[in-house]
Amino acid sequence: MGQDIQCQSWKQWQRSRPKPRQESMIGKYYSGPSTKYLVESFVLSSEDRVVLRKGKERKPDPSFKGNSTQFSQLSSAVRGTGKKVKDIDLRTLTFYFDNYIRAVNIVLSRIYRNSKRVEQLGKTLAKYRGKSYILLSKEKDLCYQHNEDIKKLVFGRLHRNVLEQAGRMLLADWTRRQLVISALKVLNDSPEELVTILRRRRIPSFLIRKVRDSCESTKNNGSGYHYAMGVLRQLRLAIDKYILGFTKNTIGWRARQRKKVASLLKDGSPDCQSVINIVESQVKSWVQNGYPFTVPQLRRYSLDFSASTENSTGQGYWFTPDEERENEILLYLKLPPGFNGTHHKDSPYKSKTLTFRFLDWLPRAASQDRRKAEKAEREGNIHRVEQLRFRAAKFEDMHHQLMNTIKLQHTAHRLSRMKQIKHNDLDEIIRLQQKVSRLKGYRRCSPPQLLLRGHKIILRIPFLSPNGPVSSQIFGERKYTTKAGADRGLRAPVALTVERECSFEDFLITVGPLAEKRDRIRKHAYTLTSELARMKNNWESKRSGQSYPAHIMKRDRHVEALWRKVRRLDREIVRQVASQTVWFCEEHRVKRLFFEDLRSFQGHAGSKHVSYNLTSNLWGKIINTVRYMRESLGHSKYSVWTVNPRYTSQTCHQCGEKGVRVRDESSIIESKGGEYFYCSECKEHFHADINAARNIIHVQDSSDVPGGTKVCPVYNER
Repeated sequence: MGQDIQCQSWKQWQRSRPKPRQESMIGKYYSGPSTKYLVESFVLSSEDRVVLRKGKERKPDPSFKGNSTQFSQLSSAVRGTGKKVKDIDLRTLTFYFDNYIRAVNIVLSRIYRNSKRVEQLGKTLAKYRGKSYILLSKEKDLCYQHNEDIKKLVFGRLHRNVLEQAGRMLLADWTRRQLVISALKVLNDSPEELVTILRRRRIPSFLIRKVRDSCESTKNNGSGYHYAMGVLRQLRLAIDKYILGFTKNTIGWRARQRKKVASLLKDGSPDCQSVINIVESQVKSWVQNGYPFTVPQLRRYSLDFSASTENSTGQGYWFTPDEERENEILLYLKLPPGFNGTHHKDSPYKSKTLTFRFLDWLPRAASQDRRKAEKAEREGNIHRVEQLRFRAAKFEDMHHQLMNTIKLQHTAHRLSRMKQIKHNDLDEIIRLQQKVSRLKGYRRCSPPQLLLRGHKIILRIPFLSPNGPVSSQIFGERKYTTKAGADRGLRAPVALTVERECSFEDFLITVGPLAEKRDRIRKHAYTLTSELARMKNNWESKRSGQSYPAHIMKRDRHVEALWRKVRRLDREIVRQVASQTVWFCEEHRVKRLFFEDLRSFQGHAGSKHVSYNLTSNLWGKIINTVRYMRESLGHSKYSVWTVNPRYTSQTCHQCGEKGVRVRDESSIIESKGGEYFYCSECKEHFHADINAARNIIHVQDSSDVPGGTKVCPVYNER
């Protein structure tokens, strides 16, 4: 809305005056990054491990110690434990990742030796549209041929992934540096704005836009607003620490730091002017002498093969189906120089091979969903039948992609070996070439990613989303014409409404038991975290430099386990909410779904509603998961939008006048946080979250009605 409209009373709206077009906080529609692949995870086990034949092979086989025949066949390293990966394999893979991380950090350290080089490469990468490793490989001190220290750490093709990872980190850090420099200039030129961000709890939106627009690298970037907001928060943190250090106030908790700094800068404080002077001088010093940036470093134990252009043997990984065990696939990893693996007859890497196996659970999951669909069809649940059949078709399509990838790997390898033979068979070479070209036209999965999480190794394989034939085979030809709006509910995670010609279909999505369990565990974890911090402080004050005793370490592990459980509940809540949202939209043929943009929203302290706290933290994950699922159903990446939610909870969706929250459907007295919405103009009661969701549908539409939506006489509440 324009500034003149914000200052007017809601009763001063003129019916004939059209409503100005509301836009999202970044000045345009926000659709987020495109999700091109559906990533599925597979848990790796050692080669001689007997994997569990149930689920997704995420737990050890319960018959591991009970079956004496299987037990005797396992190696001595596995006999004493039920671990999925042998210690020797885990240690080898850890060294493998150590070499990869060292190589990435070597490349970054060489780039950051010269600040001018960082600036030059950052600008080039920002404009470059190809793979980063192609650009960085042209640098003499970064290429593989002229650097013996890098050759000792990684092999040639793995060096591509090293350069690609370094290029991504360089581009992200360069963009951040440009924003920091722009933010410092803005704050140095406007001392009032500098004091404003230190006094206020939230950073003003006008200042965020000012910093974003002053930086060329993020001026036309769709996410520039939130990049600028993050940079201003980091600068405020650095200034807060500088102020507290100068005034000799040692405060560890971030919330207390903010409160103390705000009190020092409060009008009437005796230290206010002196603190402002030292802050202005420090910001001026950073502008003149440069901000003390740090060199980025890679610390995560993961390896992304996406720098590879195709699935071939040279990329360092190789898939082979196990002929003796059904639906099990062997993964061969090529070890870097200095490592000796185990020779395997089917491996193209000979003695430089580290072998794992994983269960291809996709065919079994598809058959289970087929059986569930038949049962749902007998019960007459048509919508459940569609969901299960689509999921089964998706799993079957993924399995075919993986098999096509394996066939392409083996056929291309056989072709290259055939060409190396002196007296080769030309007819066989032509046949293999035709087969390779034919397999390249099939749907195939992308290069995988390896993650090392404690004692567990995760293989993540990106699959192409189901294409048109897969969706049309299940759903047939459908026309999607309706719109839907989703509001972060006060008592339910999502309030969803679909607009038809002259009616609405509403749906309140709830996850009560999971949300209550999550909140209960979080409170318990917070209590234990405080107790643990006090125990550690007492120990360090009495026995400084000594390691913590067993009871403190046990409490620490218990707290970590609680937070892991909270994160698992978060993922499950997001999955359930997103799934119900997507399939409700599919049932009502929704073409475009609108969410309110809450990326810069912060819930007020002391909120008593579980759902309020829940969706404030997980709203972004819910939107991303909905977008992910919608794309997997064949919808466009622009089918999910986020819009500015300004005034959507305060206005009536029928007449556009400002209303009040009330306790129930019979009350007309305002009650903050009430469940229902009352419009004095229409004399109507609506569920508050449903009313907001109906407004969200038409936030982007111009209308003669101030509220923005069309007046429809019939409303169907579900």
